Amino acid sequence: MTERFSEFAKGQMGAIEELIKGLPGVKGYVDKELRRDADKRVRMMIAAELEQDKQQLFDLQKKLLKRGGLQWLDDVDGAIQKLQILIDRVKTASYGYAGFFDAVRIRENQLDALHRFDVGMAQQVAGIKGAIETLAAAEQGDDLAAAIDGLTNALAELNRLFDKRHEAIVAPDLLLDTSYAPDLDPDAVG
Repeated sequence: MTERFSEFAKGQMGAIEELIKGLPGVKGYVDKELRRDADKRVRMMIAAELEQDKQQLFDLQKKLLKRGGLQWLDDVDGAIQKLQILIDRVKTASYGYAGFFDAVRIRENQLDALHRFDVGMAQQVAGIKGAIETLAAAEQGDDLAAAIDGLTNALAELNRLFDKRHEAIVAPDLLLDTSYAPDLDPDAVG
């Protein structure tokens, strides 16, 4: 996903930018800037998807109230609050990049590992959508309680993944351990 944005950004570079990029020491900086921009775009896409999920939960909360499901409103509201906190964290996250003068530097192979986090997060966002659909389809009682638990667990898992991503940006050497970044569905990489 990040690669597509990076390639698009490279395609938008003008002749002067291409010339400047050819200067010694500038090429890596420009490439990192493109990756930084791509990283931000990916995170904004993830945040937008989560915003849509939040709206679905608001709509679902209204339906539950109309069906007499007052007892479930607090649980759904708790999920909405967790989702909003996650949205805010994703929108305001540090970039997967360090500038020339930053104390913490992130190498190219570490950026690739951060990309795995972003793809993993995108996969888990799809899981949250599925959990919301399960909740919407659930009837009263145990089905509804299980669906709410499933959604809450999916949100907690996405939060944990995002925490690991943040830790990796603060301490990039964590990314040198190939098992630190998430394993991905091979069909989703690209």
